[in-house]
Amino acid sequence: MAVYRIFRLMNLTLRQKIFFSFIVMVSLSLIVGIYAVLSLKELNSITADLIFENMATAEKVTKLNDSLLAQDLFEKRYLTLRQPDSETLFWNRSREFKSLLAEAGSSAKFLKVPLEVVGSNHDSYTQLFAREAELVKAGKTAEAEDFSAHQLKAGFTRLLMSLKDAELKIRARQNEQISRSDTMGKNAFTITIVLSIVSFIFGIFFASVLTSHLTTSIERLKAATNSIRIGDFDNLPEIKGADELADLAVSFKEMSARLKELEAMNLDANPLTKLPGNLAIEKELLTRLNETQKFSFCLVDLDNFKAFNDRYGYARGSDVIKWMGEMLSRIKKDLGTPEDFLGHIGGDDFVFICDPERVHPVCAKIIDEFDRGIVDFYDPDDMKKGFIISIDRKDKPAIFGVMTVSIAVVNTDRTLIREPKEVALKVTELKQYAKTFAKSLYVMDRRRAR
Repeated sequence: MAVYRIFRLMNLTLRQKIFFSFIVMVSLSLIVGIYAVLSLKELNSITADLIFENMATAEKVTKLNDSLLAQDLFEKRYLTLRQPDSETLFWNRSREFKSLLAEAGSSAKFLKVPLEVVGSNHDSYTQLFAREAELVKAGKTAEAEDFSAHQLKAGFTRLLMSLKDAELKIRARQNEQISRSDTMGKNAFTITIVLSIVSFIFGIFFASVLTSHLTTSIERLKAATNSIRIGDFDNLPEIKGADELADLAVSFKEMSARLKELEAMNLDANPLTKLPGNLAIEKELLTRLNETQKFSFCLVDLDNFKAFNDRYGYARGSDVIKWMGEMLSRIKKDLGTPEDFLGHIGGDDFVFICDPERVHPVCAKIIDEFDRGIVDFYDPDDMKKGFIISIDRKDKPAIFGVMTVSIAVVNTDRTLIREPKEVALKVTELKQYAKTFAKSLYVMDRRRAR
């Protein structure tokens, strides 16, 4: 109404009114376009920073953590076995740690202070190890063990906590950038809608088309930002073209793919069962040993699986492994706690870590469900006979009974364990003993630490 009165007072012709309306519409459209381009440019800048700086730095910090754990492992091996190779490997890892630290510091200026603290703590930690090495070489074993258990462990803890602090700062920066991107997307969406509605009042068709394009694109970008923030890496914007919106969509896809890759690396999941693999198992075991937790380490192994695989084929063997993983996951959910751990070493070997007080019912449940469920994977004729004929390890036909499950259990409340290698040796010995029985059972080391 106000515009109409202005037109009347100005005594404009219809062509002039249309031209004036067109100028206003074009001005509003220019404002919309300039604002959108600037917002998308900043969004693209934030996304590129997330991909090429924060994600790369987070990966380097993860490698730093892995290198530190490796140094701690070699320190324990050197103290226990007194092998010169362990000392050499420790110093190799130490140099690798310093190299990674320098790379992380050069690519992430915001981490300068935390990484300086990490570097200082690492220097102290290596000096402590050098002191321990001197004690070992001097034959002062007891003094070296006491030094490792107190001063060196305290230095390792400080270094580990400083790494955790750097990792938290990276995550905080990522969350801040994602939140900023989300807020910017919402503001751009709101302002674009308002200006587009004003343009629509003047009846210009292509203004509504532009508004629709911008609105849809910003909504999809906002949805993609929210999805990435909550961990859904597959809900990506579909924007065609060669403009800034399409470039931003490509950046979102690259960031999502990289995040998904990093998530898979951290989980180290087995592709068939989706359970954590060897790296995750070793890290879990090392963490529990470093924290001196009392736990039961259960190695779950299938007997006569190879014969079954040769007799029925790879596909049916994979079905058995997948079923075994699902069964163990269900038992962990029913009888376990969130602190329990379930992993898949590979093939027909699984690992279950739980509290020693619950290991007996857990093992009994695994055996009961396995014996009742495995029969469904055999042909009825073979089940009637109670055996199958397959090829043994000498490539000769042999008779094999129905699959059974053997569980070897090492309890740290009864057995003194210092490093993962000792667990592997003890559990392998128990597994070989369990396989001498032609039935499903679990055995555990009942020898108490002296």
